[in-house]
Amino acid sequence: MEDKDNKGWVKGWAVVRSSPWHLVGVFATEEDAETEARKMGDKYEVHYGSHRTGSDDFVWGE
Repeated sequence: MEDKDNKGWVKGWAVVRSSPWHLVGVFATEEDAETEARKMGDKYEVHYGSHRTGSDDFVWGE
């Protein structure tokens, strides 16, 4: 889904590892992201936020 506040960014559910940084992907549903996170291992988390298309940039609020 387009992030209307940030041109070129999309909102979605991301699978990430914080250190070292790794953005696995951004998914339309939390369920799909959780499934992928389980495949990737314990160090990966799911967050809802905004992703800059064509990059590994992803931001979320706690």
